[in-house]
Amino acid sequence: MNGINYSTLVGNSNVYQSGSITEDIVSKSAAARTADSRKTSDARQTNADMDTYESGQARTARAGYERPKSTKTKYKALDADGVQEGIQLSDGAKKLLSELKEKYGNMQFTVATWSSDEEEEYYASQTSKDYSVLINPELLEKMAADESVRAEYEAVLSGAGDKFKEFKDGLGADADKVTGFSISIDMDGKVSYAVKLLQGMAKSSAERAKSQQEKAAQERQEERVQERRDARKQAEEERYEKLQADTVEELIAAVKNKLYPQEQTDGMNIQASGQTVTE
Repeated sequence: MNGINYSTLVGNSNVYQSGSITEDIVSKSAAARTADSRKTSDARQTNADMDTYESGQARTARAGYERPKSTKTKYKALDADGVQEGIQLSDGAKKLLSELKEKYGNMQFTVATWSSDEEEEYYASQTSKDYSVLINPELLEKMAADESVRAEYEAVLSGAGDKFKEFKDGLGADADKVTGFSISIDMDGKVSYAVKLLQGMAKSSAERAKSQQEKAAQERQEERVQERRDARKQAEEERYEKLQADTVEELIAAVKNKLYPQEQTDGMNIQASGQTVTE
C-alpha cells in the first residue's frame, strides 16, 4: 500500500479522534459554565431590583427592614396570682396568699424577689388598686408557718389605710402631687413605704421657691412660662420619681424636701431620694 503502514494509520486516526472528542467536551463544559454564570448574574440583578438579600438561598426580607422591637421586659413575669416566675410556694403559703387577697381587697399582692431599687419599683408598680404590697416569698413562707409572724405583718397591712391617711394629712395641700402608695416587705421582714412624685411637680415647686427668694420679676415670668410647660408635659406623659423611706414620717419629709428643696422640713436633714433620713 505504497509503503504506508495500515496499523500505524489506524492508530493515528484514533488519537486524532480522541483529541477532537476531548476538545469538544471542554468546549461544552466552558459554555455551560458561562450560561450558569449568566443565570446567577441575572438572578442577583433581579434580587437587587427587588431589594432582597441573597446568600446561599434567596431571602424575601426587603432592604431596610427592621425587626419589630421586643415587648419583653428584663424582669421575670408574674403569673395570674402575682407570683414571680420561678418561685414555687408551699401549699401553706399559697393558701395564705389567697386569704390575704380576700381579706384586703383594695390591695394588689405581688410575691417576688428583687436585687435593686429599680427591680423593686417595677414589681411594686404592677397594680391598679389603692395599695400595692410587694412581699418576699421567704417572708410569706414564714408567715404561713408561724402565726405570730403572720400576726405581726398582718398588722402592717391592716394599718395601711391609717398610714396613708397620716401621709396625706402630713402633706396637706401637696397630697395630690403623689400617687401609688406601696408597701414592700423584704426577706428579713423590713417594711418600707413608697410613693411616686410627678417630676414636673417637684421641678415647678423648686422654681417657685427660688422665685420667691429672689423677688425678680423676670424670674417670675420665667416661672409662669415653665409652669405652663410643666402642665402640658404632665398632660402628655406621666413621669414619676419614686420616693421611699422606712417610716411614713420620713416619707413625708422626703416628699416635702423634693417639693421645697430650699427649706428644712421639721428640723430633719433630708438626703437623696430613697436614702435614709436622719434626725
